[in-house]
Amino acid sequence: MSDTKDKKLIKKKSSLDAKVIPFKTKTLKQLKVETNQDIFDKMDAFSKELIQAFRDKTNREGIDRDKSLYLFHYRLMQEMMFKMSYPAFKYYTRAVSKQLLDQHKEYMSSLDEWTTDSDEMDDFGRRKEADKSKTLN
Repeated sequence: MSDTKDKKLIKKKSSLDAKVIPFKTKTLKQLKVETNQDIFDKMDAFSKELIQAFRDKTNREGIDRDKSLYLFHYRLMQEMMFKMSYPAFKYYTRAVSKQLLDQHKEYMSSLDEWTTDSDEMDDFGRRKEADKSKTLN
């Protein structure tokens, strides 16, 4: 008789165990919260990859780089016009133009050919005049 009691008890316990949902605690590593800056950085990296893929395709196909970049820029601006409100479109286009102009000097000074003076030319491609204080006389 004790065998039947034990079997009934085991059966009750197993049915109760099946209904219980195990509680899992997640660590902070598993619950990484993405901030707006993280999302912005991901989108920036994705846009850089897109530009690199576009550049590779242009080189591989032998297409005129200037014309292909014009087409890319045109389609991008067209999509912005369709998807954004006019004030937002105007704000972002002006902000990008201003940012490009503000950072142009910094970008150009980062290029070696703009900072070195190996060919003794001025900024307009003319030969610099010889320094008269360095003459032998």
